[in-house]
Amino acid sequence: MKNIYTLGIDQITLNELRNAEYTTVPQNELPDPEQVKDSVLLLTSDIVRVEKINEIRDRYKFIPILYWYKKKGVRGYQSVHLRCQEHQITFIPPRTTPKGIIDIIRIIQDEEIEVYGNTIGFFGTAPGVGCTVVAKAFAKRFAAAGKKVIYLGLDLYDPGHDHKPAISLDVLRPRITGKILQTGDLEDFLKHDGYYYLPGNFDYLSAQDYQEEEIEYLLEWCGKQADIVVADFGSFPESAAWYVGIQKSVLRYVVTHMRHDYRLTQLMDLASHIHLTPNQFQLIINRANIPDGVVSLKQLAMAAGAEVFTEFPLYPNFPDELQPGRREQTMLDEKIQSILISMGLEERTKKKGIFS
Repeated sequence: MKNIYTLGIDQITLNELRNAEYTTVPQNELPDPEQVKDSVLLLTSDIVRVEKINEIRDRYKFIPILYWYKKKGVRGYQSVHLRCQEHQITFIPPRTTPKGIIDIIRIIQDEEIEVYGNTIGFFGTAPGVGCTVVAKAFAKRFAAAGKKVIYLGLDLYDPGHDHKPAISLDVLRPRITGKILQTGDLEDFLKHDGYYYLPGNFDYLSAQDYQEEEIEYLLEWCGKQADIVVADFGSFPESAAWYVGIQKSVLRYVVTHMRHDYRLTQLMDLASHIHLTPNQFQLIINRANIPDGVVSLKQLAMAAGAEVFTEFPLYPNFPDELQPGRREQTMLDEKIQSILISMGLEERTKKKGIFS
């Protein structure tokens, strides 16, 4: 089933579908049901209003339908997703990139999804939870393990700069938008703790101006320049970077705190609307040694439906830098080693005759 009838789809998305070897048949109006038999119907909310979803299913009874909801913002689209589910229509959330749509089509057609990239994404449950310092600690240990690492500051709504950096996401944006980054551009990145560092946007007023395709291109380009890309996507789902990061990361870590159980539940619920499940995330508990009497670590993990990857106590100099003690450092290095093995960057080693 390679024919895709489209209504209201932009030319860039059509080109991506054709590059993926799908035959696209753009329409100016809804086609006849017999015409699209044994094909896929891809619609957008720009042309077909949400109230018409039930009528669409009644008209195309046995045809796979994808509904791309184009109104940006996470608030309110859950009800649209529910309506689509009720009528067995595949919901495509706003901010989905063309390549993300291709993955969804492959899922509903039981085709193999192309898994690529080497981005490890860090997401916070709130500003100040420690997402940035945890991500930097991981980047530092990856570099110490001899890997070429790029660290990206992609928390667009809270870049965390005290001053305007010499190089930043904004400075490179014209080259990112034009998709003309060159290998030499990497040398302009800051060098920090053994890894390359691109600070985020210094102009936080431009946070909403960034497009998903720009972030997707940056991640793919960086992935070709380094063994590992570590990206801090922050804690704002309204961000284009957050949205692309949560789709494109090969490993997803949620930095949270024991008091953030309700925020964690909301984040996992949001992930379900973009075709992700809780078991595709792992939790990093920051300031785990602060007693709060709200929920236990086990209860937090069970409520979220995700496993705890590791935890860090509160350090005296938090939040400037994580300085693990010997025990925490050994534990972190073991975790780093397991990540490298899972990504095919290290070989398993034997310890007392057993593979670790």
